[in-house]
Amino acid sequence: MQIFWHGFSCIRIEAKSTEKEVMVVTDPYAGESGLRFPRTLEPEVLVLSHQDKKRFNLEGVQGQPFVINEPGEYEIADFFVRGIQDPEMEKQTQGSIIYRFNAEEMCVAFLGQLNRQLTNYELEQLGEIDILFVPVGGGQVLDAKGAAGVIKAVDPRMVIPIYFKTPGVKEKLNDIEPFCKELGVCVRENAGKLKIVKKDLPAEDMMVYVLDRA
Repeated sequence: MQIFWHGFSCIRIEAKSTEKEVMVVTDPYAGESGLRFPRTLEPEVLVLSHQDKKRFNLEGVQGQPFVINEPGEYEIADFFVRGIQDPEMEKQTQGSIIYRFNAEEMCVAFLGQLNRQLTNYELEQLGEIDILFVPVGGGQVLDAKGAAGVIKAVDPRMVIPIYFKTPGVKEKLNDIEPFCKELGVCVRENAGKLKIVKKDLPAEDMMVYVLDRA
C-alpha cells in the first residue's frame, strides 16, 4: 500500500487487489484554500467526509470515480469501505462521516475533518485499526490535545496526522509541532509518500509518521 497526503484532509491510497491496483482519494479541495489541488488524479474511488458534496472540489478530480458520501458498506475490487455515522451525533454534525478502509490485510481509519471526540458507537464500528488518519491543526478540526484523545481511544498501530498548517494555506491552522510535542514522538523523514505492508507495522509501540504534502 502506498499513502500520499495532498493537504488538508485529502489523502491518496494506492492498494493492490486481486484484480488491479485501486486508487482512493479523499476530500478534494478548491484552489481558494491557498493550495493547488493535483489535477492529474484519476481515482477509482472518491471518498467524502461529509454528505454535502458542495463542500468539495469534485471538478478537480479526473475520470469517473465511484463517489462515496453516505454511511454504509462498499466494495470496489477488493478495497472495502465502511462509512460510519452515529445516528445521534449526525443531528449535531449535519452529515459528517468517518470511514474504515480494508485493503492488503490492513485496516485504515480516515477521520476526515473531525472536530470532537469519537462516540462509543463510532469506536465500536471502527474496531481494531492499523493506520489512523487524524486531523490535528485546530480551528474547525481537532487540535493537538483533542487528536491525542482520539488516538488514545482508537489505539492504532500507526498514526498519520493530517489537516495542519503547510506553506500557502489561507486557513488559520497550527503547524505539526504542537501535535508532535503532545504525543512526544513523531517520525519525520521528509517523504511525500509512505509505502507500507502489514509486516512493517509496529508490533508494540505506536508509530506517528508525518508526511510532507505530495
